[in-house]
Amino acid sequence: MSDEGREMIGLVIADEATIQNIEKYRADLAKIADPRGLSASEKDRLIREAKPIYWLSGSIHSPETGSPEMLMELAYRLTVDEGENIKAIRNNVITIITPVTEVDGRDRMVDADKLARDLKLGPGGVPLVYWGKYTAHDNNRDGMVLSQKLSQNVMNAFLKWKPVVVHDLH
Repeated sequence: MSDEGREMIGLVIADEATIQNIEKYRADLAKIADPRGLSASEKDRLIREAKPIYWLSGSIHSPETGSPEMLMELAYRLTVDEGENIKAIRNNVITIITPVTEVDGRDRMVDADKLARDLKLGPGGVPLVYWGKYTAHDNNRDGMVLSQKLSQNVMNAFLKWKPVVVHDLH
């Protein structure tokens, strides 16, 4: 949950067998992330069998409207497309998608856009002024002190899942 009580989501997409064994794959990545005490053969096995996690996130800034839309479209395609390329992704990669990181500001941006449309002002006709609940910035860049729930949620997810790639599309 955000500082203002909005839910942040992470969609986990993979083939059915991977989803059924998601904790095993998560544990395998944790061992690879900290391989101390593992034998050479165990390391080799983990490298062969573990599935990488590719985490995509969007809208770290409130007015970024493209990445959430694109990421939801990507989630849909990764889930339902039966083409060989997409099947290969589902079978070999665990994809996590967080379409909106700055969920509090996103709600305000949607409201400002709707108001501008209702008033026939056009895009940007009602400027978004959002400085966060506790910090004087709208983009949640407090990763060093982790003072905001949004930053804490991202850090906790990173530490839990140990993604190989984190791709922020802001």
